[in-house]
Amino acid sequence: MKKILESIKCNWLFTILLIIFIILNIMTFINLGYDYSINSDDLSYINSGITFYETGKITMHGVVSAQIMPGLTFIIAFFCLIFGTGSVLLITLKIFYILMSILTMIVLYKTARIFANKYISTFVCLFLLVPDYLWMNNLILTETPFMLLLLLLIYHSLKFIKEHKNKDYVLIIIYYIICLFIRPTIALLPIILILCLLIKKYNLKDLIKKTIIAAIAVLVFLTPWIIRNYQVFDKFIPLTYGMGNPLLLGTYQGENYPKDEDLDYKINVDDKMSSDMKKYLDSKYPRDKFKVYYSLEYDKMKAEYRMHYWWQEDKISMLKTYLIDKPKIMLFSSFYWEELFNIDIKVNLLFRAIDLVLFFISSISIILRRKYLVPFLFLILLYGYHIALYSYSFAYERYAITLFPIRFIIIAMGISLVCDAIKKIKPKINDVASQHK
Repeated sequence: MKKILESIKCNWLFTILLIIFIILNIMTFINLGYDYSINSDDLSYINSGITFYETGKITMHGVVSAQIMPGLTFIIAFFCLIFGTGSVLLITLKIFYILMSILTMIVLYKTARIFANKYISTFVCLFLLVPDYLWMNNLILTETPFMLLLLLLIYHSLKFIKEHKNKDYVLIIIYYIICLFIRPTIALLPIILILCLLIKKYNLKDLIKKTIIAAIAVLVFLTPWIIRNYQVFDKFIPLTYGMGNPLLLGTYQGENYPKDEDLDYKINVDDKMSSDMKKYLDSKYPRDKFKVYYSLEYDKMKAEYRMHYWWQEDKISMLKTYLIDKPKIMLFSSFYWEELFNIDIKVNLLFRAIDLVLFFISSISIILRRKYLVPFLFLILLYGYHIALYSYSFAYERYAITLFPIRFIIIAMGISLVCDAIKKIKPKINDVASQHK
């Protein structure tokens, strides 16, 4: 208790901000109501958790599925075990999400403190008070838990790059496995971390040993999921099979994308379907796990055909879409479908513009000052990899919002460097001024 009070006293400004954040989250929860929903994937996740609790089957959109990783399904099922499947379940899940958002702000602050003082670190946490984050925390989606786990991974990865402590190494493995079961896009993080450790000239023999141990740990936890998928679908599905639909949706973004009426889907897609795909996609066949699986595989085939056609017909517009238009969505957007407290989406976008400008300025200052280069490389590669992944498939503000905290950490680095530079320059300016008096 004494340590907590000392920490509060030492970080009083952040404590005030955290209290404001908690109050705003509670107000949002009361304003929207415990049963608030956007009637989209959030309902599907809740139903998936309830179904797993009642039957032991992992489902999505009403059928047995491997379209999603089962992490959130397991969490909701655990809450069902304790609180049942009624209104108390929704209330406790929403409270749990608010608690995760509070932890997210604390982890962001701690991560920023690696590079900056408590005032700068508190400043970057202000960006989590933007209304779209408050709204997002009231939706039972993967966004809130993923953002917390992503920041925990970043925090311990940066600590491990700096200090090489086994505690951080173990926690990286634990959080990575949990995060992988929430959202598989995190899969390539270890490669980025290994690259940064090599740049830091980490002991190669120890790095190989730690990589093998980590890989075995991940495989131990993934193997039951892979076996389950093979038994259910007779296919090797290491993570999910849900890429087809976002890949297809992504071919309808940007300008001058192919129009359906100009394409011959029959010759280039339908005639290339396997016999099983034709069988299960037959309109008379009942909707089941294989029909959903093959419909997503069909979406993938359509997407690949559309992308090939687009490249052949208009390379310029396709390059502009995938290299400019889609990344722009990932860099500057707001996941905000309903106004909170009559606050317009333009307010969110204003804050996004401010943090985006600060992010670019901070990135330039880090490169010019040549300090924090390896941590910056880790963050920018992690951010760039996710932007590239979503730009290749479907750029969506819902995916973008969880990645913005990476920018906030870089902003803390940049402001800290600018402040250090000012401190060094100020005495020289004072000396020059005193000489001219």
